Amino acid sequence: MNTAIQLYERSLTAINTPIPRIVKEDDVVICVSHSGLSKMDVRVIRGDIKITKPVIAGRQLSGTVYACGSNVQHIKLGDRVVVNPRSPPKYVDRYCWRNQSHMSEECSIYNDIGIAKNGGWSEYCRISANQVYLLPPEVPENVAPLCDSLSSVIHTWNKLDNVPCDARILVCGAGMSGLLWISYLHFRGFREIVVCEPVEIRRRVAAALDLGYEVVHPTKLDIYGRDDKLAFDVLIDTSGDGDAIQDALVTLRKGGKLIIFNYGLVNTEIKINPYNIVAKELTIIGSSGNPLTFAQAVAVARDMANSYLNVEKLGIRVYKLRDYNLALTSLLRMEITQAIFSVSHFVI
Repeated sequence: MNTAIQLYERSLTAINTPIPRIVKEDDVVICVSHSGLSKMDVRVIRGDIKITKPVIAGRQLSGTVYACGSNVQHIKLGDRVVVNPRSPPKYVDRYCWRNQSHMSEECSIYNDIGIAKNGGWSEYCRISANQVYLLPPEVPENVAPLCDSLSSVIHTWNKLDNVPCDARILVCGAGMSGLLWISYLHFRGFREIVVCEPVEIRRRVAAALDLGYEVVHPTKLDIYGRDDKLAFDVLIDTSGDGDAIQDALVTLRKGGKLIIFNYGLVNTEIKINPYNIVAKELTIIGSSGNPLTFAQAVAVARDMANSYLNVEKLGIRVYKLRDYNLALTSLLRMEITQAIFSVSHFVI
């Protein structure tokens, strides 16, 4: 049997189901090793993102190949793999023609595993082969679920043009997204970074990464807005908080770029003076996840794994899948930055 955690009408339930079988020629069945509980999963659980039928939760997962369809060529039985929760579009539409295929309706989050299709909070999971990537030996399976978030970071970075190596960058928010951002920026060689976070435990985690970055409370931001030498070239908001974005905007110097990375709440609003946008020639960039950068994320995770992607240092806690309620509570209380489930066989 296959033990899994099912989500329906904002309620999580442990269930037993048959082990998934190969149905299509491009199906892959994965024996799940680790799966993630991220901020996006929380949004799905509390109903911000609607699901219309019972579904096995979990968007991020890694494991080993248990079975393959006859058309699957790039992986084989027993391979260590990681899964992209969002599938590339099957049909060409106007966005594909414009090299914006991640904007296609087929790439909507509402088609992700763990939302529209069964996800990774399960001992076994059936996935389309085009969402399954071979995991490099350098990347531990308990870190591999972070490739999903890392792919979004890389997609956003690819939208930035010519950021000089001496750029001053402010990252607002030291949750999992913020920590991956500052780790990636350090990996890319940037050293003039300030991290802004209101929650003390998260500031401690960011400081403990020992990247040499300044970590401050939001009340300290005003000093950066008063002196152009201390102002920032790039502001990356991962908090999704309208007030935080608004307060941080004054720290951007002329020609600065504002990156809104986190979806936040649907009704979140910010007030911006158009005069300041024109006078400072500010650029505002929004960014959503992109399935076409997942391969890049796997390659970057390989290169970052040894120095940056340490579960304990990133404030991640590993739980057994049966302890999903405890993990969810810890994440909501901000006691951890993310939960990773170690999926092992257990009886309900």
